[in-house]
Amino acid sequence: METLRLVLVFLHFVGFSALLGGFLREMRLRTMVVGAPVVIAAVAQFVTGALLIWIRTTMDMSVSGPKMAVKAGLALAIALVAVAGTRVRPPWAFYGVGTLAALATAVAVFWN
Repeated sequence: METLRLVLVFLHFVGFSALLGGFLREMRLRTMVVGAPVVIAAVAQFVTGALLIWIRTTMDMSVSGPKMAVKAGLALAIALVAVAGTRVRPPWAFYGVGTLAALATAVAVFWN
């Protein structure tokens, strides 16, 4: 189970890197659209995050319920905004994905 947990943590970090990298790439190119890699990364973040909560619970490791609820809500919001951003391509979706990703990172780092 510990190996599975570590693999999920790794995949969660890969998803975060792809999410942030896709956002920063679009900023650099000044196209300001949500691309398919960002949507895939957002969904990966949500799925791996949910699996990490589940596996930590099954391993009797501590889980902060309120923090995980906020993180899950942010991850779901990022995924929904990213999907909406690929269909209609409004500028608010692009900036929304970046802002929500930064907020989710701040919650992960600063909420102890």
